[in-house]
Amino acid sequence: MKKLLVLLMLVMFCGSALAEEEIISLPQPVKTGGLPLMEAISLRRSSSNFQDTELTDKDLATLLWSAGGVNREDGKRVFPSALNTQDIIIFAFTKSGVYRYNHDNNSLTVIEHGDYRNYGAVQPFGAKAAVVLVYVQDVAKWPEKVPASLEQKKQAGFSHTGFSMQNVYLYAASQGWGARTVMSMNYEKLPEILGLTETQHLVLAQCVGPLTQE
Repeated sequence: MKKLLVLLMLVMFCGSALAEEEIISLPQPVKTGGLPLMEAISLRRSSSNFQDTELTDKDLATLLWSAGGVNREDGKRVFPSALNTQDIIIFAFTKSGVYRYNHDNNSLTVIEHGDYRNYGAVQPFGAKAAVVLVYVQDVAKWPEKVPASLEQKKQAGFSHTGFSMQNVYLYAASQGWGARTVMSMNYEKLPEILGLTETQHLVLAQCVGPLTQE
């Protein structure tokens, strides 16, 4: 009887935790228009003179869809991954909070309220970028039958992240914004903030947003 009561309490606790999860639905991303591809490629560059501003919900939705949204009926995403593992999770750090992008239903899960951009990118410009994207790989997404070592899976994760980042660079160029890839993250605090598991590890971060006039 005592074990049953403990089990019921755990179920109630888990149900309560799930009920408290805050989900934000995003508007539909803009999937047409923008600069011609070759012009966007010609304008792609790394920048760091970011405006300390916030994106509109529509711009944020389009940015995140460009980074890792779904673009086919079968649920495949805008960037490739080995064996379609879809092992990359994208977190968005803004002035308002930290969010996990849910590519399957175009929404955000609120992780933290408040400004943690300098945790995603510790350089001074990171605290001013409209959005700092933090890329996390979950190696548990890989099928157990695949004969790949952990190191090989992590190498693939860097490739997957690079594909996503290039999409962001091109979208930023098309918008007249800037973007910059960084390795300098707060490796001590981020796993705690994001609630990462043992199979999830930080890959890279990317600052993106409007620039100041130079």
